[in-house]
Amino acid sequence: MRDTVRLGRVGGVTVGVNWSLLALAAIVAYILSVDQLPRVAGYPRSAYWVAGALTAVALLVGVLAHEVAHAVAAKRAKMKVDGITLWFMGGLTRIEGDSRSPRSELWIALVGPLTSGMVGAVALGLAFGARHFGWSLAGASLDWLGAINILLGMFNLVPASPLDGGRVLHGLLWWVTHNRWLATRLTAAAGTVLGMACLFGALTLFEANDSVDAFTLGITGWFVLSSAKREQVVGRAQHVLGEVRVSDIMRPVVIAPGWLTVTAFWSEWVNPYPEAAFVLEDWGASTWSGVVTAQQLAAVPPGLQASVRARDIALPLAPGTGPEPGVGHGEPPAPVQDRTAQGAGGVLGTLAARWSASARAGAAQAGAPKEEPLRPDEPAMAVAGHTGVAMLVKDNGTTVGVVLAPDVMAMVARGTPVRRRTWGSLWPVSPQPSHGRWA
Repeated sequence: MRDTVRLGRVGGVTVGVNWSLLALAAIVAYILSVDQLPRVAGYPRSAYWVAGALTAVALLVGVLAHEVAHAVAAKRAKMKVDGITLWFMGGLTRIEGDSRSPRSELWIALVGPLTSGMVGAVALGLAFGARHFGWSLAGASLDWLGAINILLGMFNLVPASPLDGGRVLHGLLWWVTHNRWLATRLTAAAGTVLGMACLFGALTLFEANDSVDAFTLGITGWFVLSSAKREQVVGRAQHVLGEVRVSDIMRPVVIAPGWLTVTAFWSEWVNPYPEAAFVLEDWGASTWSGVVTAQQLAAVPPGLQASVRARDIALPLAPGTGPEPGVGHGEPPAPVQDRTAQGAGGVLGTLAARWSASARAGAAQAGAPKEEPLRPDEPAMAVAGHTGVAMLVKDNGTTVGVVLAPDVMAMVARGTPVRRRTWGSLWPVSPQPSHGRWA
């Protein structure tokens, strides 16, 4: 969700507004000005428009107060808040990481609806005072503002992801069961039920020729469904990777020549180091063409292993990744006859062509902003903040491992929490083979 307009910073947190909320505010101002507020007779038409516009702005302020409350509670819980974006579904507070305990999650989730309820109560109190002094139009505007804030607070307490009530339910289930992953699955299921109910209601309204409400409810259902699915995926990743470090999921790294055929590469490099990730160096050591593993090499059909080179099926490295300073090695060896193009229409069409396309995609990212490499002592969930299929892991400037996106996806798909391991047992020998840098 991108910010269309930056409003500034509140409590050290960047606040922005998406165009969808600006459009919603304009619609609210119009409806109030031409339908709701004119029910209070005795005022010129311009007064209704001014009151409608001010009430719409006050609604945005109430939504902002709701999200700022979340942000302040998260910061007090020692969590990093990246920013706040206001949009047509209310607001989105971007909080990095997860709550460390059910209690902190409950408080962070509850403080938003409580703030909306307080804003609504204050507005209703001001409405009572305005009517006491004979300001009936202001009283009507504040009555509407108070009611809508209280309703928003109550709606947010519906116990389903991604609403605040879903986080409240998640915190309660986590507290009772002491099983965070179970709480995530139950909460996501509740969100799925709510989303399907919204979509069913939208179909019913559409059949009743209420297209505007049907569209609004349908968008809400789609948002709830997609958010519940995302919640389950993130929760599964947290369950699998949440207790381990990058060093527990990385492969040991070996720097190897990328121009060798699969046959030569297998005998000279894979046999001694079957579990490694091979960073492929081009001739002259000026660039790295990608990363290959034994699994990728084994997938090349036997009839093509004598002609396909390791670099032809390499996975691309993350943007901005390059080799450490080294010494060039002159000219490359005579090229091996390349039959990749001939096999593209056959069995290699679903293999080498796919890997070479991935490598080209990585090369196309050369102008992308350089990412900081992963560190072995970082939490494993840090890979979520990186792009690329292959991510280097460095310790004091030295490449010590590679995290592969397919490996991480396989770990998450299995659903079994990764166990911690001793870094020293990861690679008992030097990652620079003693029998020669080039085979």
